[in-house]
Amino acid sequence: MNAQVIKDKISKCYYHSLFVDSDIDSHPVKLINSVKSIIGIDFEIVQDNLLDYCIEYSKNCKHIDSFGILEGKSTPAAVSFVTLEESLINSDFKESLNNIDSLLKVSDGKHILEFLLEFCIKYKSDVFQLVWSVYKMSLFLDFKNINENIIFCTKYISIHKISSLNKINKGVDINFNNYSYSPDTIKKILTYYSVLNEELVRGEKIKEYIKSNVSDQFDFSDSTKKLNFKKEQLEFGRRWIGLYFRDIDQNSLSVDFIITMDMFRSALKISNGKYDKEIWSLVNNFLEK
Repeated sequence: MNAQVIKDKISKCYYHSLFVDSDIDSHPVKLINSVKSIIGIDFEIVQDNLLDYCIEYSKNCKHIDSFGILEGKSTPAAVSFVTLEESLINSDFKESLNNIDSLLKVSDGKHILEFLLEFCIKYKSDVFQLVWSVYKMSLFLDFKNINENIIFCTKYISIHKISSLNKINKGVDINFNNYSYSPDTIKKILTYYSVLNEELVRGEKIKEYIKSNVSDQFDFSDSTKKLNFKKEQLEFGRRWIGLYFRDIDQNSLSVDFIITMDMFRSALKISNGKYDKEIWSLVNNFLEK
């Protein structure tokens, strides 16, 4: 199967997934983004089982006609990202769409999507990992159908709780040297690591919020841990993950497993040697649990 055929299948599956009503942790949007990235490690590694699993999972999810539309929305007298933030804080989906419709007249969809990501991180919403998957898929698809992506994210933000805004502290950097594996925090810290290293228009504010959250939510005090990596993992790099999925039985696949392994793939790509041994050790801890 050539790369274009794979991209077409992933694109079709992703578009349909935007009309799926599912829990954020197991949403097919996140799964499709992960499968896309794992396949992209090396197109020479056949990943038919992984792609088939992804498509079948999405088909079996609960689909709805629409999360909402932007056309015909009333236009607020004055609109800004502050106005949009207020409507999101109030969980007012209809008013948020009104504000987004107005903002799209003066700002591009990519910028609005970045703002939604920033909002989730700023207010510690669990939706931020879902919005991040949407952003990465939008990049992959050159921001086609951006309105549907934005509406999808806005709906999920509006129906999930946010935390009260605390004082933003100076924060700390993510340091895998002193981080011990925890199933409760690993996905969040890996996603933060990915966002921190993405070139974003709103990147400075997003990084500020992430570093503040990291200092509140993670413990980097373990400087005596033993590393648990394999020689072939260092030799093959991210390709090891592609080979692992090629050889795994489809019955052993799960949404959470695929998503988490892709997060490790992303961290290894970003690390570029700096934290490779530490990240592989986390991978093996995850696989052994």
